[in-house]
Formats: sequence, C-alpha cells, structure tokens
Amino acid sequence: MPANANQLTTTQYAELTLAGERLVLRGDHSVFWPSEATLFVADTHFGKSGVFRRQGLNVPTGTTEADLARLENALAETGATRLVVLGDFVHAPPAADAPWLARFAAWRARHAAIEIIVTRGNHDRVKRLPVDVDIDWQPGARLMQPFVCQHEPGADARGPVLAGHVHPVVRLGSGADGARLPVFWRHGDGLMLPAFCSFAGGGRVSPAAGDRVFVVADGEVIEAGLGG
Repeated sequence: MPANANQLTTTQYAELTLAGERLVLRGDHSVFWPSEATLFVADTHFGKSGVFRRQGLNVPTGTTEADLARLENALAETGATRLVVLGDFVHAPPAADAPWLARFAAWRARHAAIEIIVTRGNHDRVKRLPVDVDIDWQPGARLMQPFVCQHEPGADARGPVLAGHVHPVVRLGSGADGARLPVFWRHGDGLMLPAFCSFAGGGRVSPAAGDRVFVVADGEVIEAGLGG
C-alpha cells in the first residue's frame, strides 16, 4: 500500500493535482505519485563531481553517497515501488572502475525490488552501465498515462509532460538579501522538476500568468505567487 502524504514526516511537501492525479512535491526534490506508488526524480547526474576532479577542479566529494542516501530515504518514506529518473541519470559515460559506480551497484542490489526506469537525457550518452544493474533505459519519452515522462520539457498531445533538464530556479529578494532557490514549476505543458543532484547549478525560469511555482528551501516546499 503506498504511503499517503500524512506519513511523509521527514521531508516537508506540497501537493497538486495534474490531469486528475494527485502528486506530492517533496522537499528532497522528488515527486511522489501515490496512486501508482511511483517516485519521480530528474537530473541525478551521478559521477559529476568525479568528472570535475579529473579535470583538475577542486569540487566537493561524497555527493554520490549523499544523493543515494536521499533517494533511499525518499523510497522508504513514500513506499514507492517504482523509480523514474527523468533523464541525465549520469553526467558522463562512466569508466568501469569509477568509484561511484561500485557504490551505486551496491545500492541497487539493496533495492532490487524497486523498478527503475530512466528516460535518456542529453548527458546519458550510454546504452547501459558497465556494471550489471537492472535499469530500464528508455531512448526517449515514456508514456505513463496520463503523463508523458521525458528529459526535456515541451508540449505533448498525449498528456502533461513531466521533465527536468533546466534545473529550474527562481530568485527571491534582491541584492545581498536575495537568493536563488530551486523550484517545481507547473506550467502550461506540465510539470518541471528541480535537479535531484546536490552538485548542480540552476537555470532561472520566468513563470507566466497562471503558472504555479513551488519553492524548495531548507527541505520545505512552499508555493510562491510568481506567475505573471
């Protein structure tokens, strides 16, 4: 039995209804679809910090462990039996001996009962990982009625599009008191998710009149009246 919103105690959340379906927008940047026991995330970018370090850049370590722990917590809290990654699962094609890959394989083994679907993003220049893990790689959009699941946002006649790619953020306040914050953006074509990767930049978005924007700050999700 999927968990209901009242059981989501560790992470704060907001809710919206899209195409008649209830979605729970969570403070860890995931979206839970209770009626289908499905958890959506976008832009995990696994291996990104390692790519930067190989280029000689001093970037944080431990991001894979932190993100996998957040993902594990989200699955446990919601009771989801399916995980859908809306593209950019990896940041670059991994070498077989990449340290993060072994950690992910061990994580996957602990969650073997969870169905994992990846809709390929622009960074996913792989057909499979160089380790034996059970992932359903989709070359493009995946229809999960009433939703169309894909990496890049856009209109689709089949239904609302759930997407990522942009790493949407908005700026609240001005000057030294201002802050760029990740958001869930409910727009005319569907819903855009913030990047799940904890080491990710953001693309500033400009909501239109009638759009709904849910800001994520300190693990809480708060609707902000920014449309128009």
